[in-house]
Amino acid sequence: MRRALCVALAACALGLATEAGAQFAITDCFNASVITNSLGETMPVRLWRKYEPKDLPVPVVVLLHGSGECGMDNAKNLSNFGELHKTVLLDDELPPALWAIPQCTRMSPWVRTLAFQEDYRQPRYPAPALRSVKEWVDDLIAQGVADPERIYIGGLSLGGFGTWDAIERWPDYFAAALPVCGGGSVEEKAVKNAATTSIWIFHGERDGNVSVECSRRLVKALREAGASPKYTEFAGAGHPIWNRVFGDAAVLRWMFRQRRGEPERAPRTDGFLGRLRSYVTPE
Repeated sequence: MRRALCVALAACALGLATEAGAQFAITDCFNASVITNSLGETMPVRLWRKYEPKDLPVPVVVLLHGSGECGMDNAKNLSNFGELHKTVLLDDELPPALWAIPQCTRMSPWVRTLAFQEDYRQPRYPAPALRSVKEWVDDLIAQGVADPERIYIGGLSLGGFGTWDAIERWPDYFAAALPVCGGGSVEEKAVKNAATTSIWIFHGERDGNVSVECSRRLVKALREAGASPKYTEFAGAGHPIWNRVFGDAAVLRWMFRQRRGEPERAPRTDGFLGRLRSYVTPE
């Protein structure tokens, strides 16, 4: 009897998820829009205004896509966020927020150079695409739309590198960051800047596109600087791990618990469905 009830409940939940997914497709939730920077340059962006006017100011979540989604069509940038869309749609515990998925081009990506090597040094100026996104968020704060205490950023692959560049460049700006299979600088200043943000880092142990060492050395550098980043390394996994990250409600709930200037000091992995292992840097 109990088993039959469990099966029935599971079928019901699956039915609700399927119905919701069919009724509210990702393109119905993330509407096409444009970011215009101070130079008058434009960038495609998809926005999900999942809030009511009474909720303002709201958290803003900026999600940076990978290299395969570069372009100007304002469509490919949604490609790898289908699982996130389903999770946000169905999880009533997530707060009202503005979700943004901007789109850069191959000629003007999120970062000027990729931090593949340990001796990588962060360029003096941000890439124009990342600067445009930052200007846009600044405007949202000035307009009273965005809560400056709850600005979040995350990204996958190329977007993971962009996420690292942002938190290493602008200290005390982001409340939390979710860099997925990315990399950044281990320079002292860059690491100290990043340490002002609560960070949950993700990487596949056998990533053949971006070496797992890119994340491991940043974890090590941050811990040596006194920070306590969370790090989840997917055992045996390759490069495409983002659906397992952005589609997990526990990750998103953790993100929304963070506030600017209050970086998490005690790494925890509770509630993450028990399917991941946390990588511990050897002493």
